[in-house]
Parts: sequence; structure tokens; C-alpha cells
Amino acid sequence: MSQGELDPQGTLRARFAPARDAGSVSAVFRHLGIGARKCDLGDESLYLAEELVRSDGWLGGPEAEGLAVLVLALMIAQRQGSTCLSLDPKDPEKRLRSLVSDIGKLAGGDIDVPRTLKTIAQLTNNPRFGSILGTGDARLPLVVDHGALYTERSRWLEERVAVRLQARLAAVPSAHAPLAEAALASLVASPGLRALSPEQAAATLLALTHPFTVITGGPGTGKTVVAAAIVRGLARVGITHVALAAQTGKAANRLTEVIGEQLRAVANADAVDRALALAPPTAQTLHRLLGYRGGRFAHHALSPLPVGAVIVDEASMVDLELVDALLDAVPAHVPLILIGDAHQLPAIDAGQILADLVTMETRVATLAQSYRMNPADPRGRAVYEAAQAVNEGAVARALPAPTTPQRLKFAGVEYVDPTASDRPLDEVHRVVDQLWHAFSGPKALADANTVFHFDDGVIDPSQRDDLEALWSLLGRARVLTVTRTLPTGSIALNAHLHAESLAGMSVTGAPDFVPGEPVMITANDYHRGLFNGDQGIIVRADEGLGRHHYRAVFRIGGELRPFAIEALRDRLELAWALTVHKSQGSELDAVALVLPFEPDMPLVTRELVYTGITRARTSVVLCAAREVLIAAGKRRALRFSGLPLRIAAAAARANACEHDVIINGVCDACGATNPPPPPKPGATNVVPIGRLTKPR
Repeated sequence: MSQGELDPQGTLRARFAPARDAGSVSAVFRHLGIGARKCDLGDESLYLAEELVRSDGWLGGPEAEGLAVLVLALMIAQRQGSTCLSLDPKDPEKRLRSLVSDIGKLAGGDIDVPRTLKTIAQLTNNPRFGSILGTGDARLPLVVDHGALYTERSRWLEERVAVRLQARLAAVPSAHAPLAEAALASLVASPGLRALSPEQAAATLLALTHPFTVITGGPGTGKTVVAAAIVRGLARVGITHVALAAQTGKAANRLTEVIGEQLRAVANADAVDRALALAPPTAQTLHRLLGYRGGRFAHHALSPLPVGAVIVDEASMVDLELVDALLDAVPAHVPLILIGDAHQLPAIDAGQILADLVTMETRVATLAQSYRMNPADPRGRAVYEAAQAVNEGAVARALPAPTTPQRLKFAGVEYVDPTASDRPLDEVHRVVDQLWHAFSGPKALADANTVFHFDDGVIDPSQRDDLEALWSLLGRARVLTVTRTLPTGSIALNAHLHAESLAGMSVTGAPDFVPGEPVMITANDYHRGLFNGDQGIIVRADEGLGRHHYRAVFRIGGELRPFAIEALRDRLELAWALTVHKSQGSELDAVALVLPFEPDMPLVTRELVYTGITRARTSVVLCAAREVLIAAGKRRALRFSGLPLRIAAAAARANACEHDVIINGVCDACGATNPPPPPKPGATNVVPIGRLTKPR
């Protein structure tokens, strides 16, 4: 064997797999990568997928391609919020078949879907040699368990989360439960901005009486009003140190503002409410709450959060790994309340915790009546009704007659089909230009000509209102996209609107950011206390030197503070346009929802369109081909999770008895019933998940 044929994994592999050259896997991924990128898988994910397949040196030809498609399908499924990918051929949603088919279509349409599915079944039913694919609790990169494909870490996290959630769900009512009804009566008698409805009061009481509660509801159903009521109720039963958190800085700021407004508006405030109004709790991101720094959390089981209760808003955005860290840091006796909309997109990373818990219908309060839509305002009513139609899969009902970008009024729901033009991308640009001109663009740039004066990072009190006004102006409207890449993605549309900004200003050169533009942090900056997804604005700032510089202003601890752009440059980008995922937690006057031109993109789902529409109060412009929107309404996000099954299994284990004295199906020692079934003929080492169930 020549030196060139030597393989670092051994000559045995080279001898038994000579036909598989080093470039074959790369060739497969050059082909499949076209489709994967259209599903918004970046180069990092593609590289990881390729290295996984390449590391299994025993596979070649169709098997290598089948494994490559399987790995990409798993990554896309996780990108859509799944913790795993169902391998069940009888899956009614046909998740695996749909993903394989979509990857094939986007990659050029020459993948033999039936043959690929057959290859995947052979690979997963009988994993060979254990190089990257195993079963059960195998410590390998990919694991088949309960009829689904996991990454090993996702399976491990799902099991940990299931065990601790089951313990909370099985816990007895809180020690202060007897005081809760009196506390609720006090809240009903002294409402804030709006009196609690019966369903809101029931949700509040559930949270006040149990160590774990889920509260879900659509846009405008008063979820934050309920959060404020829970804070007030907890104070009345003796719990004053309540931690408020959300996944993004935007959502945390909004939670702080609304709860503060509610507390200040309480009628006939007693001593408890007056104390809360003077020092209302401040929400922060979950990462800040848990003390995330350098890949580690400061708070965990050995260093728990020193709080009396934890309320997490926008919980649909929280992924499996972050829920694991949260459950690790919150002591079992401390009430934990998750609030969010179960119909929204799941977290960017793997996990759909809120949706899983809502389907289990245990300790769940559902808010159905929406208050965001003013019945007297036809614009808000149109937005709400469109969101409801999309959620029901009836997208056609939500679409008005198409219009042109020049005729947009930004009132209610409007529809532009860019593909009706010979130059669809030009039509998209016209839509976002119209939104930019109608709302924050030119006025924001003009207002930002002001030089704001800061002293030690604090705005001059005489300019605080002007800076807050600019902040509010830039929060009125956004362009929402599906992907970061593609011509219809946030990067390209931000570049387009940045060019518009530069054209309207007298600036030297072409700076990356100019005053009056919204920006967003794209990676955690622990030193400065800025986290991925935090949004800010660019201003001219004089920090006491007698001259001004461009600075990025972010809200930190309730105050707007400036940061040097140069210090943030590698993690700062424009935010005229955001992906729908990044927009979660935002409330805007108007949005333009721009969808890609490809009708078969798996990321364009009912949940994505619903989430985009529900960011708006009074105006939504849907910019997409009609066939793309109709396909989105039919395509549910292929979310799949084994969490409910694992919670049930954890409950069975917790209820199992360890006695072996069984008489007529009943344990003579403790009275447990439902003993394990006898082993099948020929079976060995049969150990049921739960041996016996203790009577309640």
C-alpha cells in the first residue's frame, strides 16, 4: 500500500472500503448542500453534517448518500424546533418523507425518495459497527430511541428535563395555597389597567397554588396582565422576591414596562401594591438571570437562584438546553410559571417545551379572549382575524385582493404578489421601501441628527424624553423574513435599506451604521451585559469630550446606555429587517412579512406565518407568491419531541413499587396494582418501565 493510501483510521478500513474515495462524501454534500442552504442551514451545520458522515468509513455509495440525507433532515427538524426526527413509517405527519422529499426538490429533484427512505430504514433499524449511529443510551453522535433519531446530547437533555418536570407536576399544592383565594379576591377588588377576566383570574389562582404552572394564549389575550397579577398575588402570600425573565432582551423590556404600568394603575392601592409600584420587579433575559458566561451558568443545582418565584414570559422561545439549565437552578419548592403562545414558532434551537406541556393539559391555563384587537378599530380586527385564519390552516381566507407596493395603505391586512412581476425582487424592494418611508425611516434619520449628551453612560436628563422618543419611533415597524440568507433574507434586505439610509444623509464614505438605524446584537457579550437578540439604535453621542461619535444605544437595566460601535462590530448588525424567529417577543404597529420565492421550502410553515402576523397591532403586508402562502398554511412545522412520552415514563418509574409479593395482580406489601406483564416466550432481561403503580 502506498503512502498516499494510508488512512489515519487504519489500513483495515482502507482494505474493506477501497471504492469509497475521500471526495465522494464531499460530492454528495456539494449536491445536497444546495437544498440544505435553502432550508437556512449555514456552512457550520453543513460542515458538521459532512464530518459526521465522513467519519463513518464503512459506508459508501447509496448508504453514504442515505446517511447524509438523514443527518441533514435531522438538522432541519431541529432547526424547526424538534428534539428528534420520527423514523416511524406510519407517522401520520410523514415527517421524514416530507423532509427527504423537500431536500431532494431543493437540491435539483434527482433524489430517489423511496430508495433513500429504504436505505435510511436499513441504517437505523440495524446500526452497524457503532461508529456514529447507535441505539438507546449509546454514547454516539446519533442515537435511535423510541422510534426517533436524536443527537446524543438532545436525548440526554430530554431525559433530564422530563424527570424534573414530572417531579414538579406530581408535587402537592404550595404551602401558601390556603392564602391564595384571599389574595385573588384582593386583586379582583383592586384591578390595574384592566380588571381580570374569569379565565385570567383562574390562571392567576393556578399559579398561586402550585409549584409549576403553564399559561398559554394567543396575541392580546392578557398574558402579561396575568403576569402582573401573579406578582401582586405572590406578594400577598409572602413571596416578594420574584424573578421575571424572557428569552430576548426585547421581550424582557416589554414585560418590565407592562408590569410597571399595571402596578402604577392599581385602583385603591394597599401597602403591598404601593411597595411593588415603588420598586417593581425588572425582567431580564434568561441568560442574565442564570448568570451565563463563557459557556457556563453561575446558577445551578449547587448554586440555586436566591428567589421566591420565577416567571418566564415568551416561553415558546425557550429551547431544551435552556429549560434544563432553568430547572437545574430553580429549587423544587420555588414556584415556576411559564407563559407564552403555544401556536408560535418553537425555539431556534431544539425543543418545543411549551407546546409539549400544553398538549399534556396538566397544570395548564389557557387564555382565549383577545384584547389587543380593538373592536372599534377595523385595522386591528383584520390582523387578528388573519392570524386566526392562518392558525386554522385557511390562509386563502386571510388574503385580500392583491395590490401593488405603490398603493399600500398600511392598514389592516394587505397582500402583494411579487411574482406577478417579471422582476419579483424589485417588487420586494418596493414593499420594504414603502414600509421604510411610511414609518421609521426618514424621520428616524432626521431625529438622529441630534447630538445626545451622556455623562458616565447616563443620558442628560434634559434629553431623556427625546432619546426615548427616537427609541419608540424605531420600534414601530419591521420587515420580517424567513431566512438570513437568500435575496429575500434579512441580510440582503438590511443592505438594501441601509443604502436608502445613506442616500438620504450627508455622510463621508459609506459607514456600516449611521445614526437613526436600528441594530441588533448577534452574539452574547458577557462583559458588557449584551445578549444575542438585544436590539438598539445608532445615535450621535457626546460623552463629555466636546465632540460626538456614532454610538450604539441599548437598554440595560431600564436605562438607555451607549456603547462604542468598534467594540461590538463583530456581533452587531442592522435590524431594519429581522427573521421571524428574531422578532418573537416584539409588538409592532406594522410588519411586512416577506417570504422566499421557492414554494417547497420546509421552513415556511403555518406557525411561521402566524408568528409574523401576530407581531403587528394594526398593519400586516404579506409579500409572497400566492402558492407559497397557501403551501405554508398546509405545512405544519415538523416539530417532534419525545418529552411527553418521557414524562409519562418518569411518572411510571416514580410510582413503581419495589416489592415482589403479588397476589391476584395486587402487591400484598403496599397495595400497588397493575403489575408488569409476563415476559414474551424466549425473551430475556425484560424490565418494564414501571413495575407497579402505587394507588393514589
